[in-house]
Amino acid sequence: MGYAVVLSYDDEAEQAVREIWDGLGAALGQPSLSELGARPHVSLAVYNDDLDTAGFSERLREFAQSIDPFDFCLRSLSAFTRQEGVVFLAPVVTRYLLTVHERFHEAFAQNKDSVVAHYQPGNWIPHCTVAIDLVPAEIQKAVGYNREAFKPISGRFQEIGLIEFRPVKELFTCKLG
Repeated sequence: MGYAVVLSYDDEAEQAVREIWDGLGAALGQPSLSELGARPHVSLAVYNDDLDTAGFSERLREFAQSIDPFDFCLRSLSAFTRQEGVVFLAPVVTRYLLTVHERFHEAFAQNKDSVVAHYQPGNWIPHCTVAIDLVPAEIQKAVGYNREAFKPISGRFQEIGLIEFRPVKELFTCKLG
């Protein structure tokens, strides 16, 4: 089991991603991420299962109050093709998105030993996962499906939350601002 701190979208953008999830799940003959209990998001951090969550929600609420909701655009499609087998939509990487990411990691520096290396500042590739745990043939099929189905999705990051995953369980969510 692991944990993630996630930025969640406005309702319209969330629905647009869910439609891709559901169509892709049907195309691959697998449960969609919606069916697995996930919400569309971009993760600021992923933690190993040794994360100390005591007081985490209170600190996350304080952090959320310091960040106003902000716009994003999921503009491109890509994949992490190694062990992860992940196909994702990538937001335009703005200076502000990078600043929010860096500020988060500064505010939660006491948890840095539990952060998965790919989510550390300087290593992070912001993404919205649309399929996971795919073998190479499934990655090819998922990319082909998304090339046809995907159109840029603009929206607003409105919430931040802490989730536990596999299975997905929202532990805490609050509004930005």
